[in-house]
Amino acid sequence: MNFQVEKAILVQVLQRIQSATEKKTTMPILNNCLIKASADGTVEFSATDLELSLWTKIEAQVITEGKSTASARKLLEIVREIPQNRISFELDAPRGRLLVQAGRSRFELSTIPAEDFPNIDLYQDLPLVSCDTNLLRRALQKTLYSIPMEEETFSAPGLLWHFTEENDLRFVSSDGHRLAYYEVPAGAFPGLEITREIIVPRKGVQEIHRLLEKETEASIGVDDRSLVLRTPSTFLSTLLLDAEFPEYEMIIPAERPFGITLATDVLYPALKRVALVTDPTYRHVKFIITKNCLELESGNPELGNANDIIDVDYDGEDFSVAFNVKYVMDCISVMESSTIRFEWVDQFHGGIFLAPEDKGYLSLIMPMVV
Repeated sequence: MNFQVEKAILVQVLQRIQSATEKKTTMPILNNCLIKASADGTVEFSATDLELSLWTKIEAQVITEGKSTASARKLLEIVREIPQNRISFELDAPRGRLLVQAGRSRFELSTIPAEDFPNIDLYQDLPLVSCDTNLLRRALQKTLYSIPMEEETFSAPGLLWHFTEENDLRFVSSDGHRLAYYEVPAGAFPGLEITREIIVPRKGVQEIHRLLEKETEASIGVDDRSLVLRTPSTFLSTLLLDAEFPEYEMIIPAERPFGITLATDVLYPALKRVALVTDPTYRHVKFIITKNCLELESGNPELGNANDIIDVDYDGEDFSVAFNVKYVMDCISVMESSTIRFEWVDQFHGGIFLAPEDKGYLSLIMPMVV
């Protein structure tokens, strides 16, 4: 195998591919990416952690076809540091080394034979439908933040996708302390068949979102075990989680008799200010609502306390509740709205945060006892 490729293209490819490798594994091959140079002037790069797989193809000057595997992370580190714009790769098969050269710089990387690399199913027979890449990216962005980490066990570490009774597609995440959902109208993904609730793992959601940030055209498909996304140059597949998602609808109050509307560019900076002196463990901020007034209050015995007052249009009962300030700021940061609607029932139910100009979005945050 021997080929030459432009650095700028290679950096983008390796950044994309290395994110699919498995960092903590007893199988060294999962740290590697598969590199396959073909006589048609293309080079394929593949990586997998056995749950998430990525494949991409670029044009290159292929001198000799062939294939091998090498550390994806180390390749990216090397390529980033090379100042030249063109980089050559040559496989020394008898010695099991991949030679990377540019100018007067030369690297030799250990390889593992391509035959040891896991087979990546490209799902050639799975029907794919065109999707609105911008809408899908926004849906993932607005729900990604409340997907629990894998080590958290009280909720499924993934994003629920399901069609509602109105045939809208809803994306839902919850880590047990907060919940976010984003709903897109029926017809936004014409032809997409999801006959049951599916849960896409956190890593899969992250990689799909990252891929869609740079793509304007994509197709998507789902079968019993996997979700597949294909763009003109890249293929991604992720296994679905075999897990039960909590019955989330029962914790969202249907009737919310109280509420206030706030300017986003007023509330968010105020939260940032009072967050400076919150308790580092619990980070609670108290919302104290009285007639035409919202007071944000925080405190830390070792640092002091803070208060910030915001004028609001409110003439109901006095009310106070505490939230983790990070959770509130996370949900506001993904809203595409100049105003925020905060609604509540009482201090025992979760507070609801809505974006009047971003109709499909809802966030619920559970109150804290302080």
